[in-house]
Amino acid sequence: MLKLKVGYLPLIKGSWVNDKLERQRIASRQALEKLENIELVDTGKLIQTEAEGAEALELFYEKRVDVVVAHFVTFSLGGIVPGIAARLRVPVLFWSEPEPPMQGGRIAANSFCASNMNAHALWKMNLKYALVYGHIAEAVPQFASRFRVMSCLKKLQSTRIGSLGGRVPGFYTSNFDELALREKFGTEVETVTLLELVKLAEGIEKKETSASAEAMTKGCACATLSDDEKVKGGALLAAFRKLAENKRLNAWAVRCWPEFSDLYGIGVCHLLGCLTGSGLPAACEGDVYGALAMLIVESLTGQPAFFCDLISFDPQGDTSVFWHCGAAPLAWCKSGCQPKLGKHSIIDGGGVKGIASEFPLEAKDVTVIRIGDRREGGFRLLSLRGEGQDTAQLLKGNPLTVKFRKNAGEVTDELLASGFEHHYVMARGDISKELKYLAELLDLQLLEI
Repeated sequence: MLKLKVGYLPLIKGSWVNDKLERQRIASRQALEKLENIELVDTGKLIQTEAEGAEALELFYEKRVDVVVAHFVTFSLGGIVPGIAARLRVPVLFWSEPEPPMQGGRIAANSFCASNMNAHALWKMNLKYALVYGHIAEAVPQFASRFRVMSCLKKLQSTRIGSLGGRVPGFYTSNFDELALREKFGTEVETVTLLELVKLAEGIEKKETSASAEAMTKGCACATLSDDEKVKGGALLAAFRKLAENKRLNAWAVRCWPEFSDLYGIGVCHLLGCLTGSGLPAACEGDVYGALAMLIVESLTGQPAFFCDLISFDPQGDTSVFWHCGAAPLAWCKSGCQPKLGKHSIIDGGGVKGIASEFPLEAKDVTVIRIGDRREGGFRLLSLRGEGQDTAQLLKGNPLTVKFRKNAGEVTDELLASGFEHHYVMARGDISKELKYLAELLDLQLLEI
């Protein structure tokens, strides 16, 4: 796993030097070192002069840090941070701590003023920066959140998405700009043909097919699946995984109809759910940006995402129904429900061919996101928070009713007026702060609802 390299730059000014500052530096460094997936590059001392700042710069440059934490233990000279930021061209996190109690005497630290001064310099230079404010206990969770976003972006720079068969017919919402995607996110797309996958599946040995089919059906009721569907599903699932390994893929965007059902005899919905649930996100209907959003969700939350449509809303209320036809990962299943595997509800009129999952989703707080194109070029990001409601099996597939923080009709009006693509990706929990920071780092247009 790639570790985020964090340059720790504890800054002071001679006017405020006292015996407590070194202890403060050590405690702060130790707190940062405890964060997951972090490699801390430490200067080993408090930085006071520009010469010491130059030494820190060389260390950070040599270690190729991904971010600099400029900790204003006290006020600091104004030339150190801008010089480091201009050379390294990486984001800077200013860390200021609250001023000690004011009792009518001399100012004790002047930490926030240093962030204010350096923010102006980096703003003028068009460099990325953000403020973390608080003592160690308050600051560390803020750093953890920011670092998750930076780690996510670092992963995306070495990520490869397999576009299997292109997009499905007529779905312009699944179009994508390959070079723009690579320039902005660093993510590469590998084109794979359906024939390549099917030929590989046909050559999977019987023993491996059986093991894959067993994994595919584990924990599920599947009385309506035929033996042929189980065999074909097991072989395809094994082929998906082998092809991903051979081509070094981190996610799939799959043309899931019409060829699989017409020519191979089964739908692949549940197979995509199995892939997503095992750490290989798989977007339906050839949606590459959807696969990218699923990767972002998985990186930020440590949990699989749910790829879905918004299919219904209450124009007088604050709820909407999100759903897709049977590709949700089993981890999203509502407590007390057993997932069912059966015939697809739409293919060939419904009830004819498998394999789709059927279960309502767990009622939890969610964030709905979408990576999409801007009309004038570039990318935009949707961030929509809601509260999952206890949902019955309203229809075949995987439904979840979501309660918004505003009228559902207003929400859908904003989505349609903004022209967002009709596929959405759902995350468990509130990741709106992380998405806002991601948009800032990548200069994405952000729509928060």
